[in-house]
Amino acid sequence: MVQVKRQDRRKVYEYLLMEGVIVIKKDMALPVHSETGVKNLEVWMLLRSLRDKKLVDLVFSWQYYYYYLKAEGVKYVRDKLGIVEDVIPATFKKADKKFEDDVPEQRRGPRGNKPFGRGGNRGPRRAEEGTETAQQQQ
Repeated sequence: MVQVKRQDRRKVYEYLLMEGVIVIKKDMALPVHSETGVKNLEVWMLLRSLRDKKLVDLVFSWQYYYYYLKAEGVKYVRDKLGIVEDVIPATFKKADKKFEDDVPEQRRGPRGNKPFGRGGNRGPRRAEEGTETAQQQQ
């Protein structure tokens, strides 16, 4: 078991509470974790401890550990830091969704709200061309 200083533990918990997720490279020889400034091994040990308490979820992919904070973990970290309930992790906030109505006018196709198809804007249709040429001949 690695003993972690109180200030370092606080830095890791504050970052985890603000972001809701922390990414750790699987290289325990790294001198410091890039986002917290704490030794990479100590960050990994702290998050492993939280995972054993079932307060975070772990996803491992391409030599990186992704630890996601659960709702129980948010309560635990708040209690450890002595923070009020106003702080919400970034992963718990709802993102603004962009709808089709938000697409600018110049990107809309000739059929109303539907954008141009696979061919893009290829000009008028042949039926429309035939009526235009017939009008021009008269």
